[in-house]
Amino acid sequence: MTFLHLNWKRFHLVKEGIGLFLIFSAITIAFDAGYYLPSKREINGLKGEVEKLEGRVAGYQAAQAASGKDYKRLQELLRTYEGMEVSLLLGKEQIPPAKEVSNVLKEISSPRPGLTLLSLQASPVEDKGECLRLPLVLQFRGTFPSFGAYIVSLENSGRLISVENIKLVKENSAGLLIRMDISTYLMKDGAV
Repeated sequence: MTFLHLNWKRFHLVKEGIGLFLIFSAITIAFDAGYYLPSKREINGLKGEVEKLEGRVAGYQAAQAASGKDYKRLQELLRTYEGMEVSLLLGKEQIPPAKEVSNVLKEISSPRPGLTLLSLQASPVEDKGECLRLPLVLQFRGTFPSFGAYIVSLENSGRLISVENIKLVKENSAGLLIRMDISTYLMKDGAV
């Protein structure tokens, strides 16, 4: 009898254990269904959104890096453009428009101390693309220092003038007879 009596006591404990297990299981299922599963779905949804946002951020960072490179390239282009503008302005001073040919000839043939212009011959103008080449032959009589000062004045004139040939012939007491072949350049009408 003690054996049966003990079994009933154990059965009673088993019955309470099963009851507690069922209650715990019901609470766990209710917790999962009411709180955990919706939260897990929400967390998974948020993780997906975070991944999308990280992808967008990576795209924005790449775009920013590219725009930074574009900005640097733009700055380089602006500096190059400014340099080209300066070169163009200098070029316009060095190569005057064709309509200013008379001013160029006056500048080249203007009287210089110690130097006498004997002749100035212009050859036909040659087309060189956007500009024109005007070949000239000049003959002077004078001293070597005066001729040197003339060459320096041509160099400092700001005009594009190339000296192509110089012939110096010593005359008795009169000094030198100088023959010079030069070319000056003129911008065609409508050329930049």
